[in-house]
Amino acid sequence: MIKTGIKRIGAAVMVIALCFCIAFEASAAGYPDYYPNTHRNTGSHIADLIGVAKTQLGYTELDSAGNPISSSSDGGYTKYGASFGEPNGAWCAYFISWCASQAGIPSSIVPRLGNCGSLTDWYQSRSIYYSRSSGYVPKPGDMVFYNWDGGSGAQHIGIVTGVSGGSLFTIEGNTGGDEGYMCNGRTRELNGSYILGYGVPKYNDAATYVGSYSFAASVSSASASRSDSTVYSRDNLSVITTSASDITSVNATLNGSVNNNGGHYISAAGFYFGSDKNKLEKYSVVSGTSAKTVSLTMNVEKKAGKLTPNTTYYYRAYVTINGNLFTGPMYAVVTVSDKPQQLVLSEASVNVGVGQTAEIMWAQLPVGSTDKGVTWTTSDPSVAVISSDGIITGMGYGRVTLTGTTNYGSAFSSVDVNVLIGKPQNIKLTNISKNEIGISWDKVDKAKGYIIYRCETSDGKYKEHKKLGGNETSYVDKDVKEGQRYYYKLKTLAEKDKYDSDITDIMYITAKLPAPQISKAQNDENGFAKLSWKKVDGAEKYVVYRSRSEDGVYIAISDVRGTEFTDFSADRSGEYFYKVVAFASNEKATSSFSEIASVNVSSAYADNDRIETVKVIERQREKFFDEENPFITRTGFINIAI
Repeated sequence: MIKTGIKRIGAAVMVIALCFCIAFEASAAGYPDYYPNTHRNTGSHIADLIGVAKTQLGYTELDSAGNPISSSSDGGYTKYGASFGEPNGAWCAYFISWCASQAGIPSSIVPRLGNCGSLTDWYQSRSIYYSRSSGYVPKPGDMVFYNWDGGSGAQHIGIVTGVSGGSLFTIEGNTGGDEGYMCNGRTRELNGSYILGYGVPKYNDAATYVGSYSFAASVSSASASRSDSTVYSRDNLSVITTSASDITSVNATLNGSVNNNGGHYISAAGFYFGSDKNKLEKYSVVSGTSAKTVSLTMNVEKKAGKLTPNTTYYYRAYVTINGNLFTGPMYAVVTVSDKPQQLVLSEASVNVGVGQTAEIMWAQLPVGSTDKGVTWTTSDPSVAVISSDGIITGMGYGRVTLTGTTNYGSAFSSVDVNVLIGKPQNIKLTNISKNEIGISWDKVDKAKGYIIYRCETSDGKYKEHKKLGGNETSYVDKDVKEGQRYYYKLKTLAEKDKYDSDITDIMYITAKLPAPQISKAQNDENGFAKLSWKKVDGAEKYVVYRSRSEDGVYIAISDVRGTEFTDFSADRSGEYFYKVVAFASNEKATSSFSEIASVNVSSAYADNDRIETVKVIERQREKFFDEENPFITRTGFINIAI
């Protein structure tokens, strides 16, 4: 969906920030986490999920002695399965659950399930599953489901990291060169018959995220001699190499760590690095430490100078102890081209109203290539035009193609724009009375009419509620129930049906409750003010307001679940004024204020009465009050101050 007011997303915002603080995960087998999550969460669900998954590239199953398994023999230990009680089980789904948990994504968005069949059922039940035959184009963060045998049940799952041409890029657990023992980046056929479909989580940034992670740019180099890719582990020492980050045309950050549980004195630790994997240069980044956990990170440009664009480099972590050299697995990193190879647009087609605007977002790929802007052209300026910032303006009815071309690299992409009659703007919903909701909007030029759609749930079936003429810009809905929430959306009718506007975004309002009617306002037997009122249908609670003068400022002093209230907090004698508001169960709908009631408090309670008064309040207090301070509700309303 294109939304007005959203800034263009450039490639720079898609670079994942990492920190390198090692945290061990105690597993059921007691193995150290030799591929720790070094990603620092940014708050972007998609970027964080992929960022966490990237740190696990190259992880292999462990045998009973805790050594990495370097073959396709499935059934070894993984920390992903162990986290969910199945340390030796199939782990492609557990890997995703683990990554989502590390990324701070709620289970309501990415479920913590270890069975691919259960996962497809979960996404299908929420209507966020799309089969391969549907034509859906996957995006970063989507879940892709596979079946290798031509069946309909899911056998494997991976995380989509990008799409380019006919290729689908993924990160998958329980896969590898021979499919089945490690975490690796994969390149699949986008329309491969083994793809069943895609689960599409409702991430916090799904509507605005534009980008692609292709792991030709950062891969676990199993092909760079598997014998060199075994983690060294001896005497409570392990040397770990992890995926590079912040990859550009001239720079990259190398990552690794040393688990030194034996307390050895480390004279030096760092990386071997270079473009010839048989002649790597040695770079020290840490020296003189006996720390149990040593984080390794190296900015290549600062240590070794600028890199050559679109070139493969190799690196491995090392540690020197007592003159002995120990190394970790070898990894490869490919710098990106300095010229953009692809222009990715957020939408393939856009609808916009005549005289109205929409915005297209884009990114130049690969990440790290030089972005010198985009030049836009239109096939028919009488239908629609576009600014250099990607703002589309509808000029007249029709269809037009807008083409963007990068100013460095000549990559281009197009978007089809349908210009329709304008959608209703500045829609306002108001509570007129407990049985009436008002709807108003700005007149749309040349409108034949308008249609109002209504539903009582946000995701239910919307029905045509009212059709109005082109000169009408307001409507009063009198078919409403007190305290019920109503959802509305509108569209504009053109003289020709094919130019009818898009339907507006959903708006909602909760019908007003009737005002409470105070039936009694008097002193109780101890001289405190006591109020009672008639129950309001649809009300879950009431809020009592108080003032020292009838025309003064009224302060909320308590929430009340029943229909009676005794004011123990009046701290001096005299007349007090009260009014009450009813709240619906969703706390969005309120009533008007009741009429004002006054009570003459005969005397304030004495010091000797305070303990007993508190006891009375404790008995009356309900569960929504703050347990640490019984005199303040969780809504912030003051109940009593002594």
